[in-house]
Amino acid sequence: MSRRWRRILLGATAVLALVVAGGAVAIHRKNTGKLDHGTVFTQTSGDLAVKSGELFSIEVFGHRGAGDNWTMAAPDPDPAVARAAGDEYVGNVGLTDLLGFGATGDLGTGGHYYFTFRAQNPGRTTITVHVPYRDELGGSFPGGPNQTKRQFTVDVR
Repeated sequence: MSRRWRRILLGATAVLALVVAGGAVAIHRKNTGKLDHGTVFTQTSGDLAVKSGELFSIEVFGHRGAGDNWTMAAPDPDPAVARAAGDEYVGNVGLTDLLGFGATGDLGTGGHYYFTFRAQNPGRTTITVHVPYRDELGGSFPGGPNQTKRQFTVDVR
């Protein structure tokens, strides 16, 4: 095989490897809304400490294509302690999007839900988010979230 053909074959192999790995390479991109997330908490549950007036968000990974549509669960947090400021889904974008093969932001790489709040007055309240249909069926599912419900205790100081 000539040197020229080896280079062509090597280049084609490299391009193919990038396309195949496209789903594994992900970067954050907002595909809906322009919500300011403030301080972002990525833990799966527990206590959150924030200051009065602070904007904060709870981030939860979800795969909308698999039905992982996270929402707030009842009861709502006490609005005198933490007032909801909005929520949004930010999809991951794969390498195939960057190369122009999709540009949808939903190529099987999932994304993150952000539940945003403004801390109001000193006190404690509970925030619960869940995947309603998975929560009703009970348990987690292959390819789905590790938990179907996450609970946070917010301490505003």
